[in-house]
Amino acid sequence: MLLFLLCAMLPILPGLTFIRLKKDKETITLTECYITGLLFCFLLAETAGCIVIKLEGSFSLYCSLLAGMVCVCSLLSLAVNRKPAGLLWGHVKGLFSYTKGKYKRRKRQWVEAAVLGVLLAVQIGGYFMYVPDTAGDIMTETIRTAEMTDTIFRYDPLTGKLLANGMYPPFKLASLPLLYGGIHRLCGMSLPSFLYVAVPVWMLLLQFIVMRAWAGALLGEQKEKRNLFLIFVSLLLIMGEGDTDSYAYALLHHGWRGTTGMVIVLLTGAYILYVMVVGKEWLYGGAGILLSLCGMIFTQPLLFPPESMFMPGNDRQWGMLLITVLGLYLVRERTRKKWKRREVILLAACLLLGMFPGAPFAVLGIAFSLTGMWGVADEWKRGAVMFAGLMVMICMTGTVLPFQAQLPKTWHISEDNILILDKIRFLAQPYEEGALLVAPETVMEQARLTDGRILLPYGKDLWHPGCGREIRSFYPYGEAEMILYEQMKTDYQQPDTIAALAVDMECNILVLRERMSEDALRQYGWQETGEIPGYAVYCR
Repeated sequence: MLLFLLCAMLPILPGLTFIRLKKDKETITLTECYITGLLFCFLLAETAGCIVIKLEGSFSLYCSLLAGMVCVCSLLSLAVNRKPAGLLWGHVKGLFSYTKGKYKRRKRQWVEAAVLGVLLAVQIGGYFMYVPDTAGDIMTETIRTAEMTDTIFRYDPLTGKLLANGMYPPFKLASLPLLYGGIHRLCGMSLPSFLYVAVPVWMLLLQFIVMRAWAGALLGEQKEKRNLFLIFVSLLLIMGEGDTDSYAYALLHHGWRGTTGMVIVLLTGAYILYVMVVGKEWLYGGAGILLSLCGMIFTQPLLFPPESMFMPGNDRQWGMLLITVLGLYLVRERTRKKWKRREVILLAACLLLGMFPGAPFAVLGIAFSLTGMWGVADEWKRGAVMFAGLMVMICMTGTVLPFQAQLPKTWHISEDNILILDKIRFLAQPYEEGALLVAPETVMEQARLTDGRILLPYGKDLWHPGCGREIRSFYPYGEAEMILYEQMKTDYQQPDTIAALAVDMECNILVLRERMSEDALRQYGWQETGEIPGYAVYCR
């Protein structure tokens, strides 16, 4: 865990170089330094992946090359950028110092910070209350395959079998699994803990960091409103989390995937673009946008996003955005305050970008509108009433967290499958190069997740909609695999037929719902290995 924390904090050092590009050195922040440094680390990971793939190198070479590149660049950045580092340290120390004259304002800020801490804890706690949908992602299998074979994109992560022509090119560009695999090897954590605990919590905190940067950009010198902005962001994420197509759901449940990382990179790039236009930081902005474009390529999710753009009919973000726009307009009319240009541009952009399913910009615009409405209520009493009203609106247009299970966030194995998976792993131990398994769909899927030595004749891209379609189209299964799949899927009443097909596929372990006949045992050379409730298990 300590090594993971070190890897997570390391982007601050290369970020110093990009902070140096800014003309206005007084606006340096730790947040900006971190997010630009993280984009640079993504670029180094992409570069290392391209080099190793071109050289047909091993996964170990990738890990060594990436670690060396990041360390060298970090040390050089620290040596060359000592002055920006000193300015940054001065800003950090300033965050923890205050005078007696600012005590009242600081007291209110501490209260808001405490509320924000609770909301952040609810988000992290809400993440651990759900069982992840491991069937919809191949991140785990990709990392486990790379570690087991010490190769990059030569084996199908869904089945573990060698690919004739290597991985489909866009998957090579999606180097996020390689980065996660390299960090996992360095940290020495278990893969479930790494992918389903460390990485998602890091993603949640990273989203918080980016949103804080947006708060500073949108609210300018109104520092007392920054905590309020983050409070409203957190409320919207928590209340709108029940929509499985939303950014909130992706953030809390797909934290290990490229989807969430891609959205965070998009937010970061938009922030850098905003700073470039408003602050006339052309050199810094140009470099940051190029890094963001590289990051977008780097974090392409293993499940590609839908190509269609549509207007969701039940998107809670739209309802909340329209309510807040109307409320903000009425408040401004009563207080005789004019709209600022940045407010108009942001809300217009949110309306347009809200057409994308789960667009995070709608959340951003809503939070900014709510912050503006709250700022009109200078007194605590008026503010408390307005806060209660806003909570009612959020609850009307969103949903309270619908906790579905009291289970830790690891890849979930149902109680019905624990015994059969333990049996399969035991039978696979003698096969050093991998044991080919044929079993019902959920058993095959979970066996592949838990043990990299288990190989499959066909992967979950056949039965899970949308999973690995690109692999299937470029590397189609043969006729024998498709016949076996159809037989396993539709006809458990003929176990002898499946036994014959599995022998032709040279399978080592066979799991059926029904027992095969004694004649099939003798004819095809299968050996029964004991009884498991609900299953008949055989090996050859």
